[in-house]
Amino acid sequence: MKQRLLTAAIGIPLFFVILFFYATPVFNCALSLILGIGVYELLQTAQYHRKKLVTVSCVAFGALLPLFELPLLKPYRVILLFLFAAVLMASLIRWHEEIRAEQIAQLFFVSVVYPIALTTLVYIRDSVDTAHGLFYTILVFSCAWASDAGAYFAGRFFGKHKMAPKISPNKTVEGLIGGVITSLLFSVIISVVFSAVMNANGTPMQIHYLSLLGATLLGTMVGVFGDLVASVMKRQNGIKDYGTIMPGHGGIVDRFDSVFFVAPAIFVWLQFFVI
Repeated sequence: MKQRLLTAAIGIPLFFVILFFYATPVFNCALSLILGIGVYELLQTAQYHRKKLVTVSCVAFGALLPLFELPLLKPYRVILLFLFAAVLMASLIRWHEEIRAEQIAQLFFVSVVYPIALTTLVYIRDSVDTAHGLFYTILVFSCAWASDAGAYFAGRFFGKHKMAPKISPNKTVEGLIGGVITSLLFSVIISVVFSAVMNANGTPMQIHYLSLLGATLLGTMVGVFGDLVASVMKRQNGIKDYGTIMPGHGGIVDRFDSVFFVAPAIFVWLQFFVI
């Protein structure tokens, strides 16, 4: 617990510093760093012989994807994707006796799907004004992290009924309910405070609370789904955590496993509803 709190004490201020530069390339660079480390951690679960070319290519693609959302590089995103696919196919030909086609498919999945999922935060930013984009981004992390914290404490004090004992023994139905309630409360509190601050600074902002609650519920449930997916992958590969870079929390993927799923869910919601 002490390690978790210490890491949070360092990570939370850093998180707000990054949000301060939300409308600048600094935000893209922060996502790039997260994805570079995250993809490397995910590669540890892929059962293939560690070829440097393959590893470097996967990490590089994941790290470069948010940077290719910058205006100067945006036209070349498709080229980047096909170059990466070509490298993987060439690696399969070169090391066909050591690397199987299904392993290449798994590498492609963890190196493309997860980075695209987190890069939807940039899509959100670039599709709306800065104030709304920042609010939606905070909402993504609130759905992922507030629900996680609420589920942890609710499960610890009230948990009796296991939710998925063979996948994640510590998760309980009571924890899930506590996580949903916490997430909904946090989203309302954040929206009230954020809109008040924006309005006070001359940036009119109106929150549609019914849509907000729908988005929060969707994001929270999708976040739980993402957490279970990460647990299955760890369990099948016999590991406890994806990494050790965040003491008490594990690796980048351990901390962002829900965010990878919540971000695209909120992005999709925003294509149909206004919050």
